[in-house]
Amino acid sequence: PSVCGRVCPHPCELDCNRDHKDGSVAINNIERFLGDYALEHDFKYQKITDETYPEKVAIIGAGPAGLSCAYQLARRGYSVTVFEAFNKPGGMLRYGIPDYRLPTEILDKEIKRIEDFGVEIKCSQIIGKDIPYEKIQEDFEAIFVGIGAHKGKLLGIPNEDATNVFTGTEFLNKINSGEKIEVGDKVLVIGGGDTAIDAARVSRRLGADVTVVYRRTRTEMPAIEEEIVGAEEEGVKLEFLAAPIEFEKNGELITKMKCQKMELGEPDDSGRRRPVPIAD
Repeated sequence: PSVCGRVCPHPCELDCNRDHKDGSVAINNIERFLGDYALEHDFKYQKITDETYPEKVAIIGAGPAGLSCAYQLARRGYSVTVFEAFNKPGGMLRYGIPDYRLPTEILDKEIKRIEDFGVEIKCSQIIGKDIPYEKIQEDFEAIFVGIGAHKGKLLGIPNEDATNVFTGTEFLNKINSGEKIEVGDKVLVIGGGDTAIDAARVSRRLGADVTVVYRRTRTEMPAIEEEIVGAEEEGVKLEFLAAPIEFEKNGELITKMKCQKMELGEPDDSGRRRPVPIAD
């Protein structure tokens, strides 16, 4: 709850019928308050059965899916071991969300509650490399695979192999791993989701002049509204209806980005209006 109360986009509050009377139920802030109160007062998790079962379960990946699975199995009386490739548990919560949104101290406390519940977490263990998958199959009666989606997506445009082009997940992973990245004086962030806004705000805090380039308009941005507002207040600029079509290189580095002007057409499968190129 301390994690979810900080990072959930809480779309339920937009649709809350209480909004028509005085204001939506602030369920996200309530959850955060209750989670923090539980951590502060050392509340313990409760098992839902006194029974224990002999079957052992292996979980591959200590991100939100793996940790949730481990917790639910432990409270039902199963012995659980979690194998994590990174050197600390948390997955995208630790390596994909900036510390100012989700402090590592809070994440560590929430994970410790799961460990105190009897779940064993083994870090720096890559299944298939450090431990054969066949060995996991031999030692455990069931396996849950929650390996996450840490590989970022590129645009498929010329020159994106330059050394100063990062995917959003790669950039945030490096920052959250403690790597020092020289972002330079100007940063362009492509996209309008939470990863884009996180990357923009981090770059701004590193001292760069930051512009977010998005192919739709502000209305269609999927990022959390408070995060967009926060980015604007910090001086991040937003450039709408522009889709990158080419990076221009000077030596090994990108120095320019060419964009196509867009306009909004009919809604697509996501329910948002589709960006359509403006001719010439």
